[in-house]
Amino acid sequence: MAYVALYRAYRPRAFEEVAGQKVIIKTLQNALMHDKIQHAYLFSGPRGTGKTSIAKIFAKAVNCLSPIKGSPCNKCDVCKGIDRGDIPDVIEIDAASNNGVDEIRELRDKVKYMPSVGKFKVYIIDEVHMLTPGAFNALLKTLEEPPKHIIFILATTEIHKIPPTILSRCQRFDFKNIEIKDMVEKLNEIVEKEQIAITKEAIIAIAENAEGGLRDAISLLDQAISYADDEITEEDVHQVSGSVSKKALSDILLAIVNKEVSKAIVILKDLLAEGKEISRIVTDLILALRDMLLEKTISIELPKYEDLLSVFPIEKIYYYLEVLNQLSQDMKWTHQKRAYVELALIKMMEHQSIKQIDYEATILDLKQSMRELKEQYKHQPKVAEKSNLEPLVTVKDIEKILNNGDKEKKQTLLNGWSYLKDYPKDHLKMAAYLLYQGTLEAISDYMLVVYDDLNLCKQMYDPDVKEQVLDIINNKNELIKGYYAILKTDWLVIKEVYADLWHKGQKKPKLPPHDFKLYKDVIEESKTSETLNLAKEYFGEKVKVKE
Repeated sequence: MAYVALYRAYRPRAFEEVAGQKVIIKTLQNALMHDKIQHAYLFSGPRGTGKTSIAKIFAKAVNCLSPIKGSPCNKCDVCKGIDRGDIPDVIEIDAASNNGVDEIRELRDKVKYMPSVGKFKVYIIDEVHMLTPGAFNALLKTLEEPPKHIIFILATTEIHKIPPTILSRCQRFDFKNIEIKDMVEKLNEIVEKEQIAITKEAIIAIAENAEGGLRDAISLLDQAISYADDEITEEDVHQVSGSVSKKALSDILLAIVNKEVSKAIVILKDLLAEGKEISRIVTDLILALRDMLLEKTISIELPKYEDLLSVFPIEKIYYYLEVLNQLSQDMKWTHQKRAYVELALIKMMEHQSIKQIDYEATILDLKQSMRELKEQYKHQPKVAEKSNLEPLVTVKDIEKILNNGDKEKKQTLLNGWSYLKDYPKDHLKMAAYLLYQGTLEAISDYMLVVYDDLNLCKQMYDPDVKEQVLDIINNKNELIKGYYAILKTDWLVIKEVYADLWHKGQKKPKLPPHDFKLYKDVIEESKTSETLNLAKEYFGEKVKVKE
């Protein structure tokens, strides 16, 4: 026996089997139960949303010998005959190939004949918008004064092409795209009956790729079955559909937000090498950003990009969407699509607009930090008054170094920086290696060293380490009086703000407040000193402090 495509095998035979379109189904069932059947219906909506299927079910229901609550029983001879196509009372016409005046005139001549078996003759005219103006005029007379035994069901995907004179004579139903949860439910039903090995993620991917059309979803499942070896995975679905996987989209978006130009271009190149269409890549990026925007603004039941939300401010998402939407328009008029996409990716990372967004985001973060700090002090006034924390480094300290930078001195130290890794003096090896792990960013009378780890910063403020570091740096000449160590993330913020203020004309920029998260405990030090002095008073200078 020849193989039957899944979308044909699982075409719904009753209203209860239809996925989605609940409002339309309820309306039609009530009309059938209360005998309020119209002579003409117009079903409009996207492809694969159930227009023809519901039309056939309705045709069975009006002729069924034993209808059940407005639905066909699918057991009587009439229902079975209509399913087999044996009963001539249900006539399907493809308006795409029968769109002339002659065909409609022939139809008009036949409608006067009574149904052979059922109560009604039902004409289902698919893609009715393809009829010529003359054919529509020929159909109009029949719709105005149809015989009592005739029902017309007109189906179209392009409602705007239907003449108003036809629209006004039909009861109109607008079919919507089927929601993903309804498609997933239907796909699960098919998978269970057919005993198909498939992952949950793959089913969701199929539903998402169908873009609201259940027939497309079932056809894609059929295709994935043929492609996959054993179990159908999400990657199999992306390969078959030509869509881009969530991982690839996440990778390219992270590369964009981190301004890794070469990485983003390489990911694009790899996707094209896999056979992905360049327009589909752009579309999937837009959809991914759309999903992220929804996840940031409203509660999503199954978030897809939850891990990325913290590094994507809403302003950046809007800007990226603006660039990609413009790119989609530009790509329609060029044969150099890849070049346009590469230029758009660079624009998303290097354009002045994104730098302004980064700067504004930094300022907002600083303001938010200040507000939180003020709020904390507001609710804990006593703690604030007796604060035992003293900053090890302030923004003023960094500001002085940057405003009095010495490039020659910095270059001198950088020339010997690698020498710190294997410092020859044993008692200074640890301090030298600790210094080596940092990056020298600026120097005046004081040195600014940047680290990736907060604990390394804290170690640099240990009095013994500080003494040894100064011994190393000032070995031959007294280059610095001291130094400050800060986190790299803090440095990037300060550097960006400083550069912006400089470009705006401030030759000695004044930096806004910033918390470097590096403190020393004044009270604890005071207590330690008191305890040490008391011990020395009793036991003399023999007292030693061990950490």
